Amino acid sequence: MKQLDFLDLTYIHPSWQNFLSHEIKQDLHEIERKISVLLDNNYELLTPHPDKVLRFLSMPASEIKVIILGQDPYPQANIATGRAFEVSNLQSWKNPFRNPSLQNIVRAIYYAYSGRLIKYSEIRLQLEKNFTMLSPSEIFSHWEKQGVLLLNTAFTCKINDSNSHATIWKDFTTKLLHYISEMSPEAYWFLWGNNAKNAIADLNLKNTIFSYHPSRCNNRNNDFLYGEHNCFYETKHIIDWAAYKKLPSLFNSHD
Repeated sequence: MKQLDFLDLTYIHPSWQNFLSHEIKQDLHEIERKISVLLDNNYELLTPHPDKVLRFLSMPASEIKVIILGQDPYPQANIATGRAFEVSNLQSWKNPFRNPSLQNIVRAIYYAYSGRLIKYSEIRLQLEKNFTMLSPSEIFSHWEKQGVLLLNTAFTCKINDSNSHATIWKDFTTKLLHYISEMSPEAYWFLWGNNAKNAIADLNLKNTIFSYHPSRCNNRNNDFLYGEHNCFYETKHIIDWAAYKKLPSLFNSHD
């Protein structure tokens, strides 16, 4: 079976060329070799699909305004997209799904625009009525076009084996995050959980918003939902998170 080559499978925006030095390319070749060995060259066991692994390179590096750091891809087959927290097979918020992280992200966005913290099931009833929001298949692209980089700290894993490639990607990710911090010194960094916090420990960042991971929310300090800081509220002056098509009266008094 053909050797992996993530770069050949990826559209690369010209703004990343300075990052893609000979050293970085050699790092990627070594990563690909290690992954091939672990999977015994059976790339059907890899997630996301090889052409989505370095998806972030298609986004202009010079236009990054927000970095959202995830941990590693969803380990289930055909779910990971190359964007952190995006779910490939979810077409509508009205369709039932079991992903507490994504549900709580929607809740936090609703809270940022309405000032009300309610259950996800209640938000579903308000969609297309008092609260209009782009579909799951559209909204991550909408964020990315505005300068939101949805990045996992490990870019692959073996299907049904979470974190299986974390150590393989660690050095590459460290170099990548350092490059982004220099390219976009004014960007906001959403650090959801200790994995994200540890990943930027050696960086001197101007704008960071730390919270516990959105998969588990409780009434505590630094909680993703119940904490003092709502990352979407604090950045809605630069990013249109909700992407609602009209401005309902529900939100007017809170802007």
